[in-house]
Amino acid sequence: MLINNKPTNISLDHCKLFADGINYINTSQWILAYTAFAHLYQNTKNKPVALIYNMALCHYYAKEYSKAIAVLSEASTQMAVPSITLYTENQLPSELLIYEYENNHYKRAISETAITLNTNIIKLRIRRLLVDVHLELKNWQEVLRLSTLPEMNKCKNIQEALEIVKSKTTI
Repeated sequence: MLINNKPTNISLDHCKLFADGINYINTSQWILAYTAFAHLYQNTKNKPVALIYNMALCHYYAKEYSKAIAVLSEASTQMAVPSITLYTENQLPSELLIYEYENNHYKRAISETAITLNTNIIKLRIRRLLVDVHLELKNWQEVLRLSTLPEMNKCKNIQEALEIVKSKTTI
């Protein structure tokens, strides 16, 4: 068989593998991204939010929606813990926030530095991806619930999700 699903015991530099995984996600090389982040996820004891989020993206594109929900819930729980951030949304130019809301950057990989510097934006990205997952699963009530959270109504994917929910239900 040409494809071996169980790699032999090899020593990998986890920092390099994480960076490679980010590159794979951001270039839509999902099979490579999935392999990289699955390895890291399985071999990391205290999983940082960036690893969890990137693994959720891999699950999403692999159509493993229940796994995506589980890891996104794990990321949300970790993000709920107060942390010190260097910047706040108030300091960001409004045009950049609009650009964030109108684009699909939440479907790109993130790093721990991005989380430290932009906690509120990362929380928003987690919720946006959760909406997409629940939309795929036709969990209309959860899409509606998530769409009421702060800043969600400004996001293009949320507006589109709400249109789909309205067309499929009688709300």
